Amino acid sequence: MNNIYNKVLLGAAIVCTGLMASCEDYLTILPTDSIPEENFWQSKGDVNNVCASAYYKLTQEDALSRILYWGEFRSDNVELKDMTNTSISHMMEGVLQPTESMFKWDAFYSGIAYCNKVLEKGQEMIYKQTDDTFQPGEWRSIRAEMLSLRALYYFYLVRAYRDVPFITKTISTDAEALEARKGVPATQGVVILDTLINNLEECKDHAAMNFGNSLDNKGRFTKRSVRMLLADIYLWQGCMLKHGIDKGYVLLNEQGDTIKTQSELDTKATANFQRAIELCDEILAEMNSDYKKEIDKNPNQYTEEEKKQPYPLYQISQSGNTTDDKVYNKIWGAGNSDESIFDLQYDGDQNSNTVLGSMYYKTSSKSAAKMVGKPSLFTTINTIDNDGTLKGFGKTDIRLHESVSFTELTQSEYPIWKNSVESVSFKDKENMMEGGDAEPRATANANWPIYRLSDLMLIKAECIARLAYKENTPELVEGFRLVNKLFERYNPGLDSTGSGMANTSDRLKYDYFKDKSASALLELVYRERQREFFSEGKRWFDIVRQAESVNGTSEVLSSWVGASKSVQTRLRKLIAMYVPYYNDELKVNPSLVQNEVWDKYTPNSSKPTENQ
Repeated sequence: MNNIYNKVLLGAAIVCTGLMASCEDYLTILPTDSIPEENFWQSKGDVNNVCASAYYKLTQEDALSRILYWGEFRSDNVELKDMTNTSISHMMEGVLQPTESMFKWDAFYSGIAYCNKVLEKGQEMIYKQTDDTFQPGEWRSIRAEMLSLRALYYFYLVRAYRDVPFITKTISTDAEALEARKGVPATQGVVILDTLINNLEECKDHAAMNFGNSLDNKGRFTKRSVRMLLADIYLWQGCMLKHGIDKGYVLLNEQGDTIKTQSELDTKATANFQRAIELCDEILAEMNSDYKKEIDKNPNQYTEEEKKQPYPLYQISQSGNTTDDKVYNKIWGAGNSDESIFDLQYDGDQNSNTVLGSMYYKTSSKSAAKMVGKPSLFTTINTIDNDGTLKGFGKTDIRLHESVSFTELTQSEYPIWKNSVESVSFKDKENMMEGGDAEPRATANANWPIYRLSDLMLIKAECIARLAYKENTPELVEGFRLVNKLFERYNPGLDSTGSGMANTSDRLKYDYFKDKSASALLELVYRERQREFFSEGKRWFDIVRQAESVNGTSEVLSSWVGASKSVQTRLRKLIAMYVPYYNDELKVNPSLVQNEVWDKYTPNSSKPTENQ
């Protein structure tokens, strides 16, 4: 099954013509008169084609755009360029209307249906020995991929809606589909995450280590990316478990009994954070080993600074009047870099990335599309981040030029060109206000990173912070160093000694971590995540995770986000941080109960529509 993305068009064509839902149900993959299903699952090639389609679905605009709607556009990273777009403006104002198509989830359930179909039919083929060349070992690897991809689909749904229908079986007839439509109740998100954790723990060692090419190694689930996803889910569920009894979450223990005390949930949350750290350490050890092998093989391609790094991070060294941003150019420009763990793959031909141009940046006219950067993140560009409390991009942070088209401090609009330009350069590493440049590209073949090394480092640091280690303990010190190593690589104009530099920062001093608390680390992690993952569809999910951890929205919306009083009021309930079910889903599935905060905007609702 080499190079699955070469099979995307073929797989999509077969599935879309021969295995589509005859009653237009997103849960169903049904045979039509094109290819009867009993004649389809005859070879491992059939399995491979549907696997390709399962991946393909997540790359399409109806899925990728939802990742941005749900995970980015409600956050303090971006603002709407054209306020006549009432759909987005209402959402950003804290008024989420169930009739808006941005809350449709059918793309995700279609992807889940493909995964479920492979999991069922692939297993049947092994039992029946349908194809002699399709061996159990190969099937175990494919099964691990589909369990992981299905988990990723559900992980997005849980982060967006919290509670959703949890479907793990295929629906193969119209009768089954119609029966399912009569009632698929939502399962609590915290319970879904528990099942995903169990699935991934069981299958992670069966995933492939190496597919033989970088495209598949970065674009399909491997042992590395399965563990990365698992670590992220552990972190998320750990935060949901905090105050879980008060939130009404119902979870079973290992004996199958309902957990009734918060103490037991807290113990489980602690184990989650510890397990996430273990998984991150396993991946980091592998990446460090690969990094050292590459240095030994090609020593002239690495700077002395890169050779000395404790983490396998690309580094920037300035030469001449203008410096190319090696970090950006490898991770975003070239794609599938050594730091990449899992990327959605685009080739611009069979599979095109249309979201960047429609949402962020029109490379043809070099202008902003729907969304632009929030000015508050860029008005700090005259300030050196000396102690880690700066929110936004500081004077020496080259991610400024990676993220937006920046010309001057007083500009009123910040077009988001991250991933829409192929290469980035800057003039003065000590002062980003001196300007930079970028080379636009056709974005149709721009990959979309889901996980990379910086995710790993910041997930581990956040878990350390949430374990509340005491000041000056080795664990807490490591958490600070993980965050600051990322900050240091993006701020090459800072120097802890100040020798020969105009800028200095206490953050880079060896004893910066002295007497600092776990809560200080958590805030540092969140500020770094905001800069690192700007515009990538993660910021709002980060905010929701923190709200889950403290069982409240007040502090995170006021102090961390700086939301307006009206938005704070509308989102004062924790469930308001999640999006509503699309209205049409309520019509076809009477077992769904609308999010209580957004129900008043549901047509024919008896609830008033005044502010909450």
